[in-house]
Amino acid sequence: MPSLTKENSAQILDQYLKEHGIKKSYLAKKMNMSPSNLTGYLNGTLRFTAEFAFGVADALNISPSIFLNKSYKI
Repeated sequence: MPSLTKENSAQILDQYLKEHGIKKSYLAKKMNMSPSNLTGYLNGTLRFTAEFAFGVADALNISPSIFLNKSYKI
């Protein structure tokens, strides 16, 4: 099954956080996860899934489309 998320989703998220001055600890707290867990997604230790992409998008109030290979209707 092809991946729903872009290969570079972690880099996209990391860049977004830097550009908007958002701390990783803030995002981790908004997502009810530990900062080390979030770091796992950012460094590739944990797989950046569509479910995680939607969680990030919800926490940051942004469109998940920046992480997805194409647009999906919900």
